[in-house]
Amino acid sequence: MSRRNIRLSPDVRPSRVAVHVEVDPQSGSRFRGEVTIDFHAARPVREVELHAVDLTLSKARVEWRGGELRGSLEPRPARETVAVRLDERLEGDARLHLRFAGDLRGDLRGLYAASSGERRYAFTQLEATDARRFFPCFDEPGMKARFSLSVETAASNAVLSNAPISHEERKAGRKTVWFRETPPLSTYLVALAVGELERSAPDRCGDTEIRVWHVPGKGHLTAFAIETARETLARLEKYFALPYPYEKLDLVAVPDFEAGAMENAGAVFFRETLLLVDPATVTLQEKKRVAEVVCHELAHMWYGDLVTMSWWDDLWLNEAFATWMAFHIVDQWQPDWKMWNDFQHYRAAALDLDALSSTHPIYVPVRSPEEATENFDLITYEKGASVVRMIERYLGPSAFRRGVRRYIRRHREGNTVAADLWNALSESSGQDVEPVVRTWIETPGFPLVSVKRRGERISLRQERFRLRPRKGDKAKWPVPWVGRVGRKPVRHLLTRMRDSVEAPPGSFLYGNADEGGFFRPLHGEDELRELAANLRQLRPAERMGLVGHQWAAVRAGHAGIEGWLDLATSFGAETDPDVLVQLRGPLAFIDDQLARDDQRQPFRDRVIETFGDQLVELGWDPADGEDGEMRLRRAAVISILGDVAAWEPVTAAAEKRFAAWLEDRSVLDANLADSVVSLAARSADESRYAALLDAMEKAETPQERRRFLLALGSVGRPGLADRTLKLALSDAVPTQDVAFVYVRLLQNRAARDRTWAFLRRRWKAVRKRLTPALVTRLIDATPALGTAQARREVKAHFEANPVSTGERAVRQALERFSLDAALRKRARPALDAWLRSKT
Repeated sequence: MSRRNIRLSPDVRPSRVAVHVEVDPQSGSRFRGEVTIDFHAARPVREVELHAVDLTLSKARVEWRGGELRGSLEPRPARETVAVRLDERLEGDARLHLRFAGDLRGDLRGLYAASSGERRYAFTQLEATDARRFFPCFDEPGMKARFSLSVETAASNAVLSNAPISHEERKAGRKTVWFRETPPLSTYLVALAVGELERSAPDRCGDTEIRVWHVPGKGHLTAFAIETARETLARLEKYFALPYPYEKLDLVAVPDFEAGAMENAGAVFFRETLLLVDPATVTLQEKKRVAEVVCHELAHMWYGDLVTMSWWDDLWLNEAFATWMAFHIVDQWQPDWKMWNDFQHYRAAALDLDALSSTHPIYVPVRSPEEATENFDLITYEKGASVVRMIERYLGPSAFRRGVRRYIRRHREGNTVAADLWNALSESSGQDVEPVVRTWIETPGFPLVSVKRRGERISLRQERFRLRPRKGDKAKWPVPWVGRVGRKPVRHLLTRMRDSVEAPPGSFLYGNADEGGFFRPLHGEDELRELAANLRQLRPAERMGLVGHQWAAVRAGHAGIEGWLDLATSFGAETDPDVLVQLRGPLAFIDDQLARDDQRQPFRDRVIETFGDQLVELGWDPADGEDGEMRLRRAAVISILGDVAAWEPVTAAAEKRFAAWLEDRSVLDANLADSVVSLAARSADESRYAALLDAMEKAETPQERRRFLLALGSVGRPGLADRTLKLALSDAVPTQDVAFVYVRLLQNRAARDRTWAFLRRRWKAVRKRLTPALVTRLIDATPALGTAQARREVKAHFEANPVSTGERAVRQALERFSLDAALRKRARPALDAWLRSKT
């Protein structure tokens, strides 16, 4: 990747930007406009450099000191900029005028085209560095300015932006809409939506008006999003002790969108699946996800929009805090949802990624637009949020909240670096925060903390956890360690490689109480026996952690697979759905990637033996008044027995219920829909495939459409998998979903080899349908191919066809191939021995 200098001069800074654009996506694929930028030159300059990509520019002129300077345009494509060269030097305040034109893009970035049925729309997605693909601008987060937008379009189109409409004029079937000026914003937060959109009735949170905008016909799906926004916004205002900072709050459901959602100030854009839900058919897990995403974006209104990182290397300041805050606030609103148990699944994925040698620190220098895009990953979001949570627990909630409030008030409408947050937290808590947190932010990986009881002391030893351990690794973290002996918490700031702490009496020791720390505990054999005897005394998050940490120990060679299997099969009576979901992941990996063909059915028999009685107890149909947790438990058990163990009574029942459910959604609990549809797809013939395709096209909710679409990637027959492969290259699959269809096919044992062959053969066409951010999802899925030959092919393919935003993803995928191969070699004989011992 090129390490070119990409930063603009800090001597020229914008203060106000007026953008006028003419666009009508229904009648044409072009747009044009003019930008006027008020700027200040801190020293004499002969040129003004700003960002512009894939735009035609003209008519450059600069107003200065009552006169006008003509500018010549010098494109600098390597820097994604254009220089306006002037006839003389200028200094101080000036105003730049520049005309621009471009095509509505097809890659979901900049100002791009989207469609819903026969209707066409124009939407923006400008993060990280794509405002330059919409209009010429100073496209760096530290270059904040006040924006005024105006749009000319067909009179039938709705037009939305960050601020409320100031006024509009109509003439001859056209209209021009002017928006009020925004507060200071970074360019990546500018928003525009143009097309035939409808809006919900307004709701309010205090003085803030809240609406949901959507394509026609989906108004009945907006109520939950409005409720979520109202309830979480009120709690966010209370947490920050500062009112919502913008004039309105529009939540916009976009029919084709690269990200999950985007925190444009005052006009938040979402995938439809993460905003629009039908209470009659939505699953509880889908509702929880919508609530978490909505709250995440609203937290950004303060933490990211009002106060913004100075440069992309501090992206975690935005995303880690918003991720933590979403779980914190939604948990306050809906405590029965147990959101922090949900968080453990995301944290587990981050722990898995961060155990690779090819991981990266939370804080990482950004030297190109591609590197900025690469950093939107599990490390920035979920590891970052885990560190935020750990620091909040270390300082205490009150001191932490005071520090956050101080930080936001001190830097409102400005830009910050990490030290600004550390200073505010230190002032509020009376503790020196930076020495504790800096290592966690700037060091890749995380510690493995070995815990053992030795008489009346607890022995602690830390080392870096790697899935491939390396001798001589001297990495060390200040670990705010909290363990639990029986019901008694034990706290210690572990700053050395080895230490010990006094142990109170108790029946067991668990090495990461409530799973509040971003580290893995490694329990000794005696400690594991005690934990196994006291499983029900562990909290659900701790049982989830025990399963995950012991599986990671197996993968890293710290423990044998026999011990993990004994532990897993002791959970046969587990009632918590999140613990069952945590168990499902390793069980599925063993079945799919580790077991030989001759081991697979005996392994599945042990899974059925462990969990089958639960389904007999629960049945398929919920009892009257059954709570959400029981419904999620049933769904998790069916997924283990059907998706993993392929138990014939479950697969047969799923096929039968699928046929009835297609006709009447009320005959099946919505929480079972994913497993039922997926299992029915596995055994699909031509007729059922046609039924799935028809159901996708006629789906009445975004969630059902996605469910049926992904099911087309679960089919077992080769000819049907080939149809899905080709379908994903057509307009029948929105750009936002293409990568996920191919990922599902790569996860499908019956289809993965032909999928990889298809991707290599048709890569040029496939690549056009994969956006810069989403292409990494496909790369991440390639280790499922699982052979040394496939690893060589993946390596060769991406060397011949480099992906600028996927270099790190390729390194990580190749590392996973090698780790999985080593685990197969090490664990298969042990799996044989364990299976023989159970017969």
